[in-house]
Order: sequence, then structure tokens, then C-alpha cells
Amino acid sequence: MTITTNNPWESDSLYAKALTYIQQMEKNIAEDWQYGLWSSLALELLARSALSNISPVLLADAKNWRNISFALGNAPTAKKFNPISISTKEVLARLTELLPDFTEEMAGFCSKHTDDRNAELHTGEVIFGKTGTANWLPRFYQACETLLKSMGKTLDDLIDDSDHAESLIKSLTDVAAKSVKQDISAHSKAWSNKSDAEKQDAALQAKTWATRQFGHRVECPSCSSTSLLHGAPVGAVSTEIIDGDDEVIQRQSMLPSAFECIACGLKISGFSKLSACGLGDTFSAKTTYTAAEYFELYTEDELQEARNEVEASYEPDFNEY
Repeated sequence: MTITTNNPWESDSLYAKALTYIQQMEKNIAEDWQYGLWSSLALELLARSALSNISPVLLADAKNWRNISFALGNAPTAKKFNPISISTKEVLARLTELLPDFTEEMAGFCSKHTDDRNAELHTGEVIFGKTGTANWLPRFYQACETLLKSMGKTLDDLIDDSDHAESLIKSLTDVAAKSVKQDISAHSKAWSNKSDAEKQDAALQAKTWATRQFGHRVECPSCSSTSLLHGAPVGAVSTEIIDGDDEVIQRQSMLPSAFECIACGLKISGFSKLSACGLGDTFSAKTTYTAAEYFELYTEDELQEARNEVEASYEPDFNEY
């Protein structure tokens, strides 16, 4: 499969190069260092392709407007101009906000994988080939699948043995489910050994704590006490202007990323583990502004004074159903 395009920042151009690097990766056995190195190069290009698929302008370093013009496909208008794109970490940060399925957990893996590549290329440290693929290959394919999906593609379009890749992706869920169930079981056992008085005190403290913290209140899977989910924003923000109430309400979906219960001490990090124990559903973050605050009708000092006066009333609300 060959794709030709004039703009090197266009999605098809970046995808074609990612495909070439994947082919180089698959020429090596998984234990070879070249296998991991080519995978890291391909992954960055695939991430850039996914972001460019939304708009090539998102790749442009905004410090120079000529980068934006270049991203739009225009010829340079200045001598000795070298177009500059954003860093890989910024690419990943933008993808986590623009693609709901591309979680912070995936972005973290992608960032680590590209950091490993930099260490491999720019230091004397041996990174790839030093350890097996079990720690990174399933997450590599998971990230690729999500990025490809955003462009209307599948793993079949990128790699030869997509069935094997799918089996590795499924293993992530199995491992996460086994791990989180063990954690829940251990905390549940410790909770059952407490006296009734200790349980009541801990549950009351947890309820009070959860009420005062920012997060989405849920029932702990270990002890059933009030606990909190934290998440990262995904998707578009909806805005509603309430006539007559002098209020503007904004809502945004949040993808769970961490859980904490202070009653039994259970903590869970990562979307895959949260999803495996039934805590993976998105929730809504609601923020209420006065009309003057939203439309910036006053100075920043006046707004800050108003915020201080109504701080308790206008905290973000993560507990809408």
C-alpha cells in the first residue's frame, strides 16, 4: 500500500511513513532491539497522523504563524524557513483531549515508549532488546488500534498478524481484571476484620471527606463506603445559558483515571483496571459561572473577589447522573 501526498504534515503522508516503519519492525524478531526501536518510531508517526487527521494545523508550533500556514499546505513565504511542529508529548496531550478513546493511560505508555527510543538513540544505555515484549507490546498494539480507529482504519491495515495483536490487547483486560480483583479482595478481607464501630467511624469519615473533595462520588467495591473517582476531560464542552438566573453552565465528559476510598484504603489507578471492576463509565463535570464571569464583563480583580465570595456555591460538580 503506497500513499503519495505533497504535504509532509498531512495525515496520509504520516500514516504512509508509519506503515513503512511497521514493515521494518516486522522484518525483525520480537526479541531484537531493532523490533522495539522501529515500533517506537512508527508509534510517534501514527500519533501525529491521528492528530493531523483532525486537522494538520494541530501539529503546527504556534510560536510562528508561518508554521500554521505550512500546515495548511501553503508554500513558505520567507527565506530559510524551516517548519516546526509540536513535540510528541504535546501531540499526545492533544489526542487525550480530542479522542475520548485515547486515555491518559495510553498516552503515558506512548510517552514512555518514545522516551525509551530517545534514550536508545542518544545515550549509551541499551533499552530495546534488554527485556521481553510482555511489558510493552500489548500496550503498543492497544494504542495503535485506538489511533487507527480514529482515522477509520483497523489493525489489519497496519500489521500482518492482526489476530495475534488482538489477543495481546485482550490480555491487558485479563491481567487488569485479575490484578484489581486481588486488590479488592484483600481490602475487603481487611475491612471485614474491623469491628462494627470501626466500620461506622471509617464510613462516616469517608462520606465527609468525599463531600469536601473534587471528584465523582461512587460506592467502594471493597467496603461500600462513599469514595471518589477522578478523571480526565474528554470530548467537547457543552454550554447552556440559563435565562433569568444569570448563570452559564458548562458540562464535559470525564474518563475515569483513578479511584480512592479512605475508609478501607483501596486505591486503583488506570482506566483498564477501573473498567475491569465496573468503575470505567464516564461521568460529567459541571461548572457554573455567573454571566458576568463567563463573558468577562469585569476586571480580573473584581472577578476574583466575586469568586471568593461564592466559592462554595460554584465548585465543579462531578456527580450528575
